Amino acid sequence: MLDRAIALAREERDMALSNLCAAVRIPSIGAASAHRPDMLRNAEFVANRLRSMGAEVRVLEVISGKPPVVRGDLLIDPALPTLTIYGHYDVQPVDPLEDWVSPPFEPEVRDHVLYGRGACDSKGNHMAAIQGVDCLKRSCGLGLNVRFLIEGEEETTGQALPAYLRENAKELTSDYVLVLDGSFHQDGYPILATGMRGELYVEIYADGPDHDLHSGHYGGVSPNPANTLARILGALKDREGKVTIPGFYDDIKQIPAVEIQDAQRSQEYGEIVRKRIGAVALEGEAGFLPIERQWLRPTLDVNGMVSGFTGEGEKTIIPATAMAKLSMRLVPGQDPDKIYSQLVRYVSELGTPGVQLRIEKLGACKAFVCSAAHKAGEAASTAFETSFGQTPLPVRKGSSIPVVADLIETIGGQMVLTGIGNPDSRVHSPNENIRLDHFHKGTEMIIRFVHALRAA
Repeated sequence: MLDRAIALAREERDMALSNLCAAVRIPSIGAASAHRPDMLRNAEFVANRLRSMGAEVRVLEVISGKPPVVRGDLLIDPALPTLTIYGHYDVQPVDPLEDWVSPPFEPEVRDHVLYGRGACDSKGNHMAAIQGVDCLKRSCGLGLNVRFLIEGEEETTGQALPAYLRENAKELTSDYVLVLDGSFHQDGYPILATGMRGELYVEIYADGPDHDLHSGHYGGVSPNPANTLARILGALKDREGKVTIPGFYDDIKQIPAVEIQDAQRSQEYGEIVRKRIGAVALEGEAGFLPIERQWLRPTLDVNGMVSGFTGEGEKTIIPATAMAKLSMRLVPGQDPDKIYSQLVRYVSELGTPGVQLRIEKLGACKAFVCSAAHKAGEAASTAFETSFGQTPLPVRKGSSIPVVADLIETIGGQMVLTGIGNPDSRVHSPNENIRLDHFHKGTEMIIRFVHALRAA
């Protein structure tokens, strides 16, 4: 029976790729209000794909004005186990546009690699999951209940799906949960994540004079918010990369040594990462391995900054305002609200006369840990081994999927947190991509995984 499903998936590879390309063409940038119509269009696209496989579909506007949650149920028998599969259809902004080889929303295949925003994160992941479940259903039946929950706020620390989960926890209770949103380890092997970092995302605003000023007329007397903000940003980390916010590290929980050892598969890992990101050297806290700094330690990074004149040529002004976007990845023990309070207090201490500062919190989520030592984890491991010829390693990840903690707390179930993207998928960056072999093998991995969870 399983062979029929795998054969069907291979027969339909061109169609599956066409469906993925259609999804990538929709510019569903969740952070940009101008793309609200595209978000709705993408939600309906996912809904129609789920309807085509016979799912009972609901497009849910849980919170007015927020992107809808798409729910698709393939319910066979309430007495059978239930698997919930999570994904998200929103994508990151494409800036800088000039660095893309081909337009980000015009998917293009080059050398057996599909390029486009969302090709991996996370349309490639959930489209492979939908195709795999569809092939299994049509060839030999599912043998268990399958529910899809595809949201549109993962990239913006969403509110709709967490609210829906808490309001409908009893109805949505699951035996197994598959969060398919990610890529292979930089060393090239698949991952079964046993935890992820949390996040705190803020914007810092600095306001000086009530309009831009001539720097010759007013330089030396006027406060300069760009100078002040640059001073603050520079002071938030030392030269090695250690965060300087007082109390930032106080509540961190100890990481078991075995997790660090498991993650450090090769001694050359740091050099692999350096070459992949294209930097001349790595930074980070002294005394910690690159993998620890990347996945197990908290971070602080400036994501962008804007102030004054940035066009070609000269314009000698003192800008009236300055703004920076800042993200912190947090680890178990760190509370985002407490860190936010510490940040606000420290930034106020770093201010200068005449510049007014304010900090807006855009999103926050806590770190979490989970286990992969259960039936679903074993099924995923075997499915990866058979489909990719590689054994996944259970390790914590440095990225964040805000809703996972809510999934764990509300609907329960054995959690499998993984992804099918290639290590060099360039998610969140120009030229995001997914290798076609990863997409197609990922579809087969889903078939084998779901089949293994069938009721005995």
